[in-house]
Amino acid sequence: MWNTLIITNMKKGILSFTAICALSITTAFAQSGVEIQLDGAGADLAGTTHNVTLTPTSSELLNLGGGLGLYEVHFDITNNTGSDAQWRIARKKISVPTTWIDQVCWPPQCYNANGDLYLTPNSGGNPAPTIVNGTAMTTNAEVAEMKPRITIDMNAATTAQYRYYVVDAASGAYLDSIDLNINFALAVNPIKQNPTISLSPNPATDNVTVQLGNAETGSVRIVDALGNVVYNEMIANGTKSIDVSNFKNGVYFVIIDPSDAKPVNRKLIIRH
Repeated sequence: MWNTLIITNMKKGILSFTAICALSITTAFAQSGVEIQLDGAGADLAGTTHNVTLTPTSSELLNLGGGLGLYEVHFDITNNTGSDAQWRIARKKISVPTTWIDQVCWPPQCYNANGDLYLTPNSGGNPAPTIVNGTAMTTNAEVAEMKPRITIDMNAATTAQYRYYVVDAASGAYLDSIDLNINFALAVNPIKQNPTISLSPNPATDNVTVQLGNAETGSVRIVDALGNVVYNEMIANGTKSIDVSNFKNGVYFVIIDPSDAKPVNRKLIIRH
């Protein structure tokens, strides 16, 4: 009985300790004093993920030529800690194609981000910016904008995930973060609808007109009942008028072959 009580109390203690730890971590995260906004507006994205889907023709993607495209996104970082703070940005690759390269732009300039974990500079000649409390501005009157610039290999469909931390320059503590997920898909050619083909008049006496509908070019071949080809021409501008005044009365078969679509067979009756 005593053993049961001891084990029960130990379990309660462990659960309580776990709950306290979780609450402490959540509270500390919520009180980081860092606010991250896309383009400086909208909801606070700190601690969340920004998802984007791109194709080679996306307006957000600058085609650099040679199968490469440049994508960048703008996050304004606001300091709500209660005092001015000197911050750096740490970029971590979670899952990134080896053919992609990136930069991290953070006042006063953009930096080539090497390796799986990259930290923006903080040195005598290149100090990390100080963000004025209650603003997204530096003490040098620059916008505290964190801007990932990513050069994408557009030869293959793939995904990538980056994480960007706001880091206290003095202590090295990671204050808050935002994830960037990129889904890159190759452009899909639009599906062409089968053309609406018409053959009129039918029965015909002097002329018959073939119309390809939404197709522009193709060919038309007319075969008599014995299998002899009596007409074979190309179609331009989606329509073709055929003189059948010299055709004998009877049944013919018209094979219409539009560009980029399956051939269509039609039965044609000639009556003079």
